[in-house]
Amino acid sequence: MLPVNQVFRMGELRKRLLWSGTEQAIWIDIDSDTALPEPISIVELERLIMERELESIADPFEETVLREVEEGSLDQQKRDEAWGMLADFVHDPQLFVRRPRGLIVRGIMERHGVTNQTVYRLLRRYWQRGMCRNALLPDYVNSGARGKRRKPNQAKLGRPRVVMEGKGSNVTPDIERIFRRVIEERLLKEKHPSIPDAYAAGLNLLRAVLTELPTFELPTLGQFRYFYGREYHFTDTLPRRMSAVDFAKDFRPLNSTSTTETLGPGYRYQIDATIADIYLVSEHDRSLIVGRPVVYMVIDVFSRMVVGMYVGFEGPSWVSAMVALANTVADKVEYCRQYGLEIDASDWPVKGLPDVILADKGELNGTKVEAFSQAFGVRIENAPARRGDAKGIVERYFRTVQERFKPYASGVVEDTTSRKRGGHDYRLDASLTLPEFTKIIIAGILHHNNFHTLSKYDRAAGMPGDLPAIPVMLWNWGLANLTGRLRTAPEELVRINLLPHESATVSELGIRLFGCFYSCPEAIREGWFHRGQGRRPTGVTVAYDPRSADHIYLRPSNSLKDYWVCDLADRSRRFRGMTFWDVWILSREERRSDVNAASKALAERGKLLEQIESIVAQAENASPLKTGISKKDLGTQIRENKQQEKRQERLKTAFKPEKAQRAKPAEVIPLRGEKQEDYAFPDLSDLIFKEEEDD
Repeated sequence: MLPVNQVFRMGELRKRLLWSGTEQAIWIDIDSDTALPEPISIVELERLIMERELESIADPFEETVLREVEEGSLDQQKRDEAWGMLADFVHDPQLFVRRPRGLIVRGIMERHGVTNQTVYRLLRRYWQRGMCRNALLPDYVNSGARGKRRKPNQAKLGRPRVVMEGKGSNVTPDIERIFRRVIEERLLKEKHPSIPDAYAAGLNLLRAVLTELPTFELPTLGQFRYFYGREYHFTDTLPRRMSAVDFAKDFRPLNSTSTTETLGPGYRYQIDATIADIYLVSEHDRSLIVGRPVVYMVIDVFSRMVVGMYVGFEGPSWVSAMVALANTVADKVEYCRQYGLEIDASDWPVKGLPDVILADKGELNGTKVEAFSQAFGVRIENAPARRGDAKGIVERYFRTVQERFKPYASGVVEDTTSRKRGGHDYRLDASLTLPEFTKIIIAGILHHNNFHTLSKYDRAAGMPGDLPAIPVMLWNWGLANLTGRLRTAPEELVRINLLPHESATVSELGIRLFGCFYSCPEAIREGWFHRGQGRRPTGVTVAYDPRSADHIYLRPSNSLKDYWVCDLADRSRRFRGMTFWDVWILSREERRSDVNAASKALAERGKLLEQIESIVAQAENASPLKTGISKKDLGTQIRENKQQEKRQERLKTAFKPEKAQRAKPAEVIPLRGEKQEDYAFPDLSDLIFKEEEDD
């Protein structure tokens, strides 16, 4: 049974549920001045809710009915007077039925000496505003002194008009009701118009209610603004005028900092990616513009050290995040040497995994990161969707790193594009290759780690006053004095465990993953691929690099150190040199082609069945009903009938050349009266066509 007094929204309508039974419910439009209770079936109501055509909303009159009424006030008098008229009848379900309701209303009129309109107005207010005593409160409150609302009368409140013609009108309770309706329905929404637009939309309602007032006497935009600012505090309107995500990200009060969530270096890393505001050229042909690179950064929250990175053209995804995380355990001296930079180990003293990694939900989520998390005991935390502030440290560093190279590099993204008249196409100025741009990023990271002073760093208790807020110094001090959660691991094992894992099947054809077959010497030695007598598991866990389908990594046991490198088998040679993305696309095309062919074959099979059924039907129609031969005789004649049928078939199907030889063979004269021999070709038909005797 649905909860009574619940308010629902259906399109532009708002309705309150007044009564609910097993088969039928009663509700009323809370915005209509002429509304009366309407029946609706429970089945239809549940259907509207299930199909999301009907949604539950907050009670718009909750503040009114929960308001404390001053003892002895006019509000209390009006409310109690109305309640005295309705109290004995409001709980009677007969009020929801037209004819009985008319009788009840007539009785109230006779008892209290009021009009029909008064009774219906009070009943409607009672139903629409929450079915309680305070629902009968009038739409105004007393006013009096400074700081309180004044009760309007005949005289116009506020300053007199100077420029605009007319005297203007006071904001009466009826006008306030219209103002509230316009504000609730238009302004207090995520997609809202401006205040002037909302006021303009409300003028139609004002003209309909205040028909006797000329246009220049209607409440002004200033009065509407004043009412909005007085009745609706910004702390209440802000969460309703924007999405919950935007409010939490941009306007919510900040009660803490990221540093308070860490116990020391290596406790928590933040990882995020951005598309750099620069266009690069090909390393192999500088005349070719190859687009904007993706930059991944991994930063230690405690010290603000950049502990890992990735620069490339692989879009923000698990693959590029994997490379950046693998870089956190890489030897930074060797890594920098690849780009022509010679550093000491103390310049970038980071090599290890953290206790917690905070990342975007789409990148480090699900089964892809599960194996890595379990293998090395790293907890993965996912930031809420569209909440960049949850990773504020790495987000801020992106702005810093781009500010460093933008003034000096060419091909930088500008505000003016080539599509604008007179604008220069900045993409044509691109000159840096990916290795050169990576070198710039590394140089910026080294400067940040070793020399950048964190002006807004919140120091923890116990930190010495002479400790500079420089990332490398904070890192070294934290490792020496605080709880360390940094853990070391072989770079190769980290990379293997960072790869996405999947279940693969094993058969005599090989190890099958995504339609590709693989083999390895270890599996051959175990006898997995022997036909007939092969001893093999039904399934295994493998890791794969989406960037290459040539190899996979098989987990033969639960040990982190054990893995077999499996090569692509000859059976799947068409996939050599491809990425797994290419494999998935090609496999999808092949399946689509096979499915379409099978569908066409089924259609043709239907035609075949129709043809067979037609031939059988014709044969049955041509068969004689009675032959005059007994069933026994019919059975014994099958062999003879078959021989006769074979002779007819031979005569019918024998090869007959178009030019038959008509000349007779030469006559042979026998010598010494010997018997003439027959030189004609023998008849071999019996020998050729002789078959086993049939029963």
